Amino acid sequence: MNLFHTALCALFSIALFGQYTLAFNPLSKTNVVNYWGQNSVSSTGGSEGDLVTYCQDDTVDFFVVAFVSQIVNGAPVLNLANHCGATFPGSNLLNCPKVGQDIKACQAKGKALVISIGGASGSYSIDDPAAGAAFAEQIWNIFLGGNSATRPFGDAILDGVDLDLESGTNKGYVSFIQTLRAKFATASRPYYITSAPQCPYPDLATQAALNAAWFDLVLVQFYNNYCGVQSYGTNNFNFDTWNTWATDVSINKNVRVLLGVPGGPGGAGSGVIGSSQLITILSSIKSYSNFGGVMMWDVGIAKQSGLAVAAANYLHGQSGTTTTTRTTTATPTTTTSRTTTAPTSTPTGGACSAPAWSATATYNAQAQVSYNGRLYTAQWWSQNNIPTDGAPWTDVGPCSGTGPTPTPTPGGCGSVGAWSSSTAYSGGAKVSYGGFIYTAQWWTQGETPGSASVWTKGAACSGTLRRRRFYANRR
Repeated sequence: MNLFHTALCALFSIALFGQYTLAFNPLSKTNVVNYWGQNSVSSTGGSEGDLVTYCQDDTVDFFVVAFVSQIVNGAPVLNLANHCGATFPGSNLLNCPKVGQDIKACQAKGKALVISIGGASGSYSIDDPAAGAAFAEQIWNIFLGGNSATRPFGDAILDGVDLDLESGTNKGYVSFIQTLRAKFATASRPYYITSAPQCPYPDLATQAALNAAWFDLVLVQFYNNYCGVQSYGTNNFNFDTWNTWATDVSINKNVRVLLGVPGGPGGAGSGVIGSSQLITILSSIKSYSNFGGVMMWDVGIAKQSGLAVAAANYLHGQSGTTTTTRTTTATPTTTTSRTTTAPTSTPTGGACSAPAWSATATYNAQAQVSYNGRLYTAQWWSQNNIPTDGAPWTDVGPCSGTGPTPTPTPGGCGSVGAWSSSTAYSGGAKVSYGGFIYTAQWWTQGETPGSASVWTKGAACSGTLRRRRFYANRR
């Protein structure tokens, strides 16, 4: 009788909450998270499939549907790239019943899915608490457990919200989360709130919310920044800093911090790594108390490269589970192209035709310099990093002669480069303009220092800084 009662309760739970609520574990240290919805793989000639195509095996545990990219008159604006174009009559809100069907199919296979607010471009900042609470009501009714005549995904109920805030200060998102949490507390099923800050700590766009609201997962973007995975093995790589935030600052002391990486070539400007390097990094950080797995931008790229499968095989194997279908998810036709991503053009030494290294010059990835009779190649953006100190410089070999002296950047202010309207700057970036140094408070492009509030005016151009940290934008 007890066994029958237990089985009956289990069946009732599946019917009430959905099978996915029994499978996904937010406290796991082996979760694989992928973003879906922006078709980033098109940059490498591919095409992102329907959401349901990525739910057919155990590779990905958690999907982030991207993005609610704007807030217009207090209402969300949904952007799913090429996946959905129809809108509700008299509205700009997308009407995507096929995506709704896919969401339910993925949930039935044990996946959790959340809607992401933000992205690299768009207008979604909320600084007012009242506006944050009102926007939470909109999100609850349109995507979660509420009711609305215009639900983009029909009767599909997403499992929560992700904040991918990459501009603004966003203090209103504290009340946004608190309002949703109050609704979650009386719901008959679990909901989750996640965030995707960039790795420089603190992340200005999400700092207010991260320090004052309850998050379940934090998907830190360790790419397109000096602290990304390309800096693993140096003091710049700062997973330990984020784990300390989780244990000492976060309201939820059990929040999980995930290592965010590009899914493969085309996923980011820097931080693209292969499966062996990813597993090396995961093996070194998995012992952190709040480690929670890996996040990838995005699912199409991660499947094309095979990186998601490699991560899942490693992480899920750590938890004692394996999946026989994983070997079928890689795309054999694209595997051979991965060999072209290695810098095959790097010379093996010879004459010092490269310019002499300069402490005040800035170098992008694959830039070459000569220093003390040897040739060096930069693996990522660098300034004032002495080549003989190691990363980001790779010693190519000896050379003879003296390279040309590098030409200073016109209009610069010592070691701080001149502002450019075509360059994207993230929070903390420094530029020179009109004889002064300016610091970006959040992501910006095309906003002139001195006339836009994103820039804080600093000292006049006299002297130099040790280095300029340039934080490129992720997506």
